[in-house]
Amino acid sequence: MDDAELHRAIAAHRAGQAQLAERHYRSFLQAQPGHGGAHHNLGLLIVQRGAPEEALAHFALACKADPGRGQNWFSYAKAMLAVGRPQDALPLLEQARARGISGPAFETVRQQASASSAAEDPTAVVARSQSAIARAPDDPEPHFQLGNALVLQGRIEDAIAAYRQAVALKPDFAEAHFRLGTLLSEHGRIAEGFSHYLRRAELVHGMGDAAPAVAPELPHKIKHDREQREYLAGLGIEAAFHLEEGGRIDGPAVNPRNYTDALLEQWQNNKPQLVVMEDFLTPAALEKLRRYCAGSTIWHRTYNAGYIGATPQDGLACPLMAQIAEEIQGTFPAIIGAHRFRYLGAFKYDSTLSTGTNIHADFSAVNVNFYIAPDEANLDPESGGLDVWNVATTSEAQMRQLNGNEDMARAYLKSSNAALTRIPHRANRAVIFRSDLIHKTSDCRFAEGYLNKRINVSLLFGDRGAPT
Repeated sequence: MDDAELHRAIAAHRAGQAQLAERHYRSFLQAQPGHGGAHHNLGLLIVQRGAPEEALAHFALACKADPGRGQNWFSYAKAMLAVGRPQDALPLLEQARARGISGPAFETVRQQASASSAAEDPTAVVARSQSAIARAPDDPEPHFQLGNALVLQGRIEDAIAAYRQAVALKPDFAEAHFRLGTLLSEHGRIAEGFSHYLRRAELVHGMGDAAPAVAPELPHKIKHDREQREYLAGLGIEAAFHLEEGGRIDGPAVNPRNYTDALLEQWQNNKPQLVVMEDFLTPAALEKLRRYCAGSTIWHRTYNAGYIGATPQDGLACPLMAQIAEEIQGTFPAIIGAHRFRYLGAFKYDSTLSTGTNIHADFSAVNVNFYIAPDEANLDPESGGLDVWNVATTSEAQMRQLNGNEDMARAYLKSSNAALTRIPHRANRAVIFRSDLIHKTSDCRFAEGYLNKRINVSLLFGDRGAPT
């Protein structure tokens, strides 16, 4: 059976013909039982006809097939909430948030799940998992579920131990590698955590386990992937999954000469609180990172505004990036040193189809943002970098609300009489700034050509509200 059955299912679904759509989805899944998008859509239909318990299995299969898609986890969490299992919905919501799901709808569901789960003894989840382990100690799934429950209790080291056991029993357990990578990297063991992120990328993308997308790719993603295939073919590489050599370099990756008394004074006194520095990476690190971003098939996140993204779990977590993250903490001790690593992402913009990121703030203490595209690629030297306003979000709830509504964010800036600071793009320039300041990518205009695409790398450190 070809994809025509799936297209018929989607068309019927969009037309409101629920019974017909369900028949087509089920028929398609008989031939392709591992298709995450079809399982997700079928789960939505089943929930709509009032059977969320039945839908759980389909959402679980969707998350297994395509764990990088945040909507799978969000739908799974809502179904868990609908069947009265809020404690199980909470870790699913965390997975959705880690994959970019936010906004008022997400916040409403999260608050409902938190309120409902408060009445349940969190130790009950741990007890159930431990009982399952006692019955079947070689089954990796109870260890994985135990890790999830321990995270909710704040027992991080115990959760790490549970996830370690899960991957020891099942070395190809991609989601356990992802969660282990998250906990380790966020709690002081960046290099080890990144090795689990990289293993997850190899399992999901290198072994072909990622489900094909239900919706067609956007034009800028199609264009990028075509250009990357041509670039790799020129190097004699034809593989669908490829990671360039991304090992650590000898000597520093982050230029230590940027940490000066003048920089610290600027950090303490500038309003908005930010500092700009040139030659952020050493030449060897910059060149190697450029090659890694060009040749590695890690660009799996697609954004409607004309850009794509790479995450640690999709392959950005090479040892060089771990070295850079560690050295940022060590090189800028009075700015970053006290804050733990939280997140890493890279973003690549189409030369003509991109409108840049939306106005937003970030859920951390300090952002480090740097650019790796060559200067000659930027056709507007006075722009192409970062816009930062001297206004911060005042609460997590407000941040999520503004991040999900561009019009509301602009109205808030206007009512606050916010002043804009624009930092133009320069190759190997870095901007360190307070995370809750409202910011966005500046308008950018870059030359055509695969190696000319604007790329910025963003790292987040520390907890929101921590002193900066």
